[in-house]
Amino acid sequence: MGLIVAYRWRIFLANLDPVVGSEQGKTRPVLVISDEQINQILPVVNVIPITSRKPNRNIYPNEILIPVNSFGIKNESIILCYQVRTLDKARLTKLIGSIDDTAFQDEIISALKFQLGL
Repeated sequence: MGLIVAYRWRIFLANLDPVVGSEQGKTRPVLVISDEQINQILPVVNVIPITSRKPNRNIYPNEILIPVNSFGIKNESIILCYQVRTLDKARLTKLIGSIDDTAFQDEIISALKFQLGL
């Protein structure tokens, strides 16, 4: 039997190209948000792209700020909860961190609910 990889709340580098329009592209960190039971069945996962924060950039209710040197991310960064994507697991190239802090997970869930009107 093969090794079971846990995905939910893990941050991976992923190749998001090709993109269209305003979608996040390039190889960048993504946070897996799909339910782990589903992750173990399907060949795809739901992710949110992460981008580095530009100086003085505002953080909106559908975004979450990642402080410097947190969860395997070196730079101050932003989780873009309005850019939810479904990726084939083959796009996940390297595990770089994990968000195990349940209060931080709750903030992400709240931002997703805001974005989706739930």
